[in-house]
Amino acid sequence: MAADNTTELSKSVPHPISSLPVTTGDKYPDNEKIHPERGFYHRYRLWFHLLMFVAITSLIIAAWVLHGNETLVLSLLWAFISLKLMFYHVPTKILSKPLGLFFGAIIKAVSAIPAKARPILGVLLSVALIISVALALPTIEGHSSRLDRLRSLLGLVVFLVILYATSNNRKLIPWRTVVVGILLQFLLGLFILKTSVGYDIFSWLSNMCSTLLQFSGAGLAFVTTNEIASIPIIVFTVLPAVIFFAAIVRIVYYLGGMQWIVRKFAWLMVRLMGTSGAESVVAAASPFVGMGESSLLILPFLETLTRSELHSAMTSGFATISGSVLVAYISMKVDAQTLITSCVMSVPCGLAISKMRFPETGEPVTKGAVRIPDGGGEKEANFLHAASNGAAQGIQLALLILATVLSFISLLTLVNAFLTWLGNFLNIDHLTLELVVGYLFYPFMWLVGIPTVNMLAIARLMATKMFVNEFAAFAQLSQLAASGVLTERANSLAIYCLCGFANFGSIGIQIGALGAMAPSRKKDLAELAFSAMLCGTMSTLMSATVAGMLL
Repeated sequence: MAADNTTELSKSVPHPISSLPVTTGDKYPDNEKIHPERGFYHRYRLWFHLLMFVAITSLIIAAWVLHGNETLVLSLLWAFISLKLMFYHVPTKILSKPLGLFFGAIIKAVSAIPAKARPILGVLLSVALIISVALALPTIEGHSSRLDRLRSLLGLVVFLVILYATSNNRKLIPWRTVVVGILLQFLLGLFILKTSVGYDIFSWLSNMCSTLLQFSGAGLAFVTTNEIASIPIIVFTVLPAVIFFAAIVRIVYYLGGMQWIVRKFAWLMVRLMGTSGAESVVAAASPFVGMGESSLLILPFLETLTRSELHSAMTSGFATISGSVLVAYISMKVDAQTLITSCVMSVPCGLAISKMRFPETGEPVTKGAVRIPDGGGEKEANFLHAASNGAAQGIQLALLILATVLSFISLLTLVNAFLTWLGNFLNIDHLTLELVVGYLFYPFMWLVGIPTVNMLAIARLMATKMFVNEFAAFAQLSQLAASGVLTERANSLAIYCLCGFANFGSIGIQIGALGAMAPSRKKDLAELAFSAMLCGTMSTLMSATVAGMLL
């Protein structure tokens, strides 16, 4: 049945690259008559690319001379564009062949190891690497100690044991996916937090996001007075950023940039982690778009996803935040670089956790393949059309955020009023839902590695995030950070813990969005949603433990 579905989908949904017409002169001798502009371009493409290469190389040389140490990201962009231009005229085998020989030798050496011994050896080597790096790295004065790092390491182990104990089918856990996912999460954290190259790249990304926010203020000033635009409340800081960034994302999507980025990330995860193409695409897209939008990328396959794939897709949505919401948090004075780092680290971790909790028992249609079909729908005429569609989506998201914040905070206030009234009869002062659930999160905060003095405060923020949403939690975190109550380590690890959509309100959004796209899977979505939300919460906590081992 799975093979029939694969064949049918392959026919109905062409591959986004392989379906493009080949326009070389050899295959289409009359190509210049049909498309004269393509014929002219292909005749002079070499000279055009040489001119482009000379221009960008001249610019990068000038940048090196004038700005020396501040040109890392620009240099990487220059290298990427130069290689892209080169491979239009030089066969890729000059690079792929030596890489193939190198990785082929590694695969051959690994294949020589007995099959039963490979998982054990992989686990031992990964554990040895994580422990040695965590203990060998120098500590930061007044920020952390090796004892704090050991506490975070213990937390990672305990979280994995909990996931194993609560697994739906422990015998079928794909240990390759789990080990590679956790190792990738650790290596990403090490690259970003402890190398100058990684730090500079993500610092540039965070600065770019912060700069984008300044442009949303210009649009707000046009439709309001300057005095109103300066009021630091959610309506005039968070929502304009969401609308503006949604338009930016839609334009990038229209130009094909988003699909290209997602395809590359998904290809890497399929090869390294052994996950299916569909769930890898959703995981790779979740930090950029959102819970519903990431699933749109695999719309033709949603009805045929296995239960394990559905669980992975939902977990990826809960484990990260979208780009539009990310800039909203930045506007609330949350550290941008920590937010971006958390999102990136949660991508492989979310897949690994989901596969531990809900292992694959079926045969995925997109096993070993990465396909990002168009998914139907209206195709934008130009980038202006794309911007308007993005703004329309942004206003819907902004209003949804506003309505959710207002309603859930009002309901929470009602519940807290009742609990406070009840607590008066029990001689408990200020009894609230955050206080009750905060104590449930208290041991998890100790395992994450948060300083003892701030554990209860961060635990209460986790309760607020789960029962209200992450907006309310980040707003309270910003207030605590501004008041100087939190230590630097507690503030950083709290951002990792809170950076995800895992809350009860998002369960409704996930079921509603995915259920509308795949009506026949509503029952499965409802049964898997709560488990996926808990896995999303565990993913952010594990990202915090990894950060705790490195900070």
